[in-house]
Amino acid sequence: MPAQMASDDKRSVVEDLETLNEIAGALNQSADVRGALERALGRLIDVVGLETGWIFLYDESDTDQWWGKQFTLVAHHNLPPAMSLDSADAWKRNCECQSLCKKGKLTAAYNEVTCSRLAVVSGDRRELTVHASTPLRSGNQVLGILNVAAPSWDAFSPRALALLTNVGSQMGVALERARLFDMLHERRVHEQASLLDFSNQLLSRLDLDDLLNYLVEEVRRLLQMDACAVLLPDEDDPSYLRFYAAAGWYSDPVAEQRRVPADDRSGSGLVMRTQQPIVLEDAEIREEAPWMANWLPAEGFLSAGIVPLIADGRSIGALVADMRQLRLLQDDEMRFLQLMANQAALAIEKARLHREEIQRQRLEEELAVARQIQLSILPSAAPTVPGWEIATRYEAARQVGGDFYDFFWVERPQEGARHFGMVIADVTGKGVPAALFMAMSRTTIRNVAISDRSPAAALEKANELLLQDSKTDLFLTSFYGLLSPETGELAYCNAGHNPPLCYCVETQSFSTLDSNGIALGVLPEITLPGHRMTIGVGDLLVLYTDGVTEAVNPEMEEFGEERLRQVIAANARAGVQEIVDEVARAVEQFARDMPRWDDFTLVVARRAA
Repeated sequence: MPAQMASDDKRSVVEDLETLNEIAGALNQSADVRGALERALGRLIDVVGLETGWIFLYDESDTDQWWGKQFTLVAHHNLPPAMSLDSADAWKRNCECQSLCKKGKLTAAYNEVTCSRLAVVSGDRRELTVHASTPLRSGNQVLGILNVAAPSWDAFSPRALALLTNVGSQMGVALERARLFDMLHERRVHEQASLLDFSNQLLSRLDLDDLLNYLVEEVRRLLQMDACAVLLPDEDDPSYLRFYAAAGWYSDPVAEQRRVPADDRSGSGLVMRTQQPIVLEDAEIREEAPWMANWLPAEGFLSAGIVPLIADGRSIGALVADMRQLRLLQDDEMRFLQLMANQAALAIEKARLHREEIQRQRLEEELAVARQIQLSILPSAAPTVPGWEIATRYEAARQVGGDFYDFFWVERPQEGARHFGMVIADVTGKGVPAALFMAMSRTTIRNVAISDRSPAAALEKANELLLQDSKTDLFLTSFYGLLSPETGELAYCNAGHNPPLCYCVETQSFSTLDSNGIALGVLPEITLPGHRMTIGVGDLLVLYTDGVTEAVNPEMEEFGEERLRQVIAANARAGVQEIVDEVARAVEQFARDMPRWDDFTLVVARRAA
């Protein structure tokens, strides 16, 4: 991924996190939740780049027709003139989104709705025709509808829809908290300040382990339970739920890596599937014991309440509260427990996103260091060879790659001369494993080559050493040419690599340095054929990897060797660096916006005199 694109993606994730934190903070810190909805709606619409939205609250007992039967308009932003609040055409009827809601069909995280209000109003409606409708939920209960309008569905980007559904979840939790505050106050279960503090504490904790440990301790304290635990899908085996945090247990189920089935055999698995809370008493708890051996009965739990952790309509885990006496949780306590679970689920997802972002940044930093190390292995500049001009270009498909090229001098005392070695190679695979194998292969080939072996003998010995040292299934293709600069004579061996091209300026024709040698690192004992040729004055030698010829365009056509030949022939009398640049430009123009799938490596050499 290009550095700028990675930076933009990172900045977008950070900006979205900041926006969600801002909106969540406003909703959770305000005693006037309905007033906070108006501000949150305006902020959301501004961030997603749209203009208009409104929010309904749902109340089955409300029979007033204005705003639609059983609905009340509680927030709106930048309504078009045709939807003025005193317009009966606009508001004295049910909209399609309200009808779907009452029928239980407004089930998706966001729903595409052709607005029946906008379809019948007269006057300026700013070309608005559709809206994304997000149900405001608390668990499975729909509390209202968040609508954001646009001229067409194309106006909604994936990012805008993701923000819309996330903010809708935050609004649903805030509305349920406000309703529960009244009920809790009447029943003297908890004070509003405790719930507000709980919400704010969750939002402020970005470390996942810290968040989960706070959650189980605080739920246990607020509900006066003996024990509490959070179970999430096991990262190694999602068919099980693992204890990620626990408080009040005699044992330590987290350290002991306790697991329960993620299906109906366990209460936690059941609530995750049904997304419905359950209350268990002694006999029901003991029914689960056989597959748990002795560790659950040893805790002495006689009653329990289990609620699902739900984020964006998905079950992400379970929250369990246990007692060592027969005390079945009442409806208001279970409702309170579910509210805390809803808050916790959103905080857990945010903490996970934060952890993933930290890990991504760390990986990018490590890859950047790896790239610098890899680039330091490659020649820092084109070599100076008397009577020759050489230019190179290397671009990894990822931050690190598996292609490499190398230049070195081979002393031949018996001839009183030095020969110039040129290697180009392509490791199978991508990313860090290929880069590590590339570094080992480059060092191995260079070490055996400078010992004055023939190209064929050098690559045969390199194959032997690579198979001894490598524990992977990776292999590489390689071309090694040993050049006498004064005479232009080239001894070479091709171990399964793309055949280099030689362009003769006098005849304006190409020849290929073919070879049927096998790739290195595949078989333990190989015999590679050696070849010789002479490069004439003014002629070009072109070494390349398949990232040049196998680049594809949107029609999935390959650039191919023929196009490569055409570019070289058309620029044959230009400087070698210009030839390299023209090939790179031609490949880029051919591929257009298609991502690069393989590393691009090109070496062009000309015998100048």
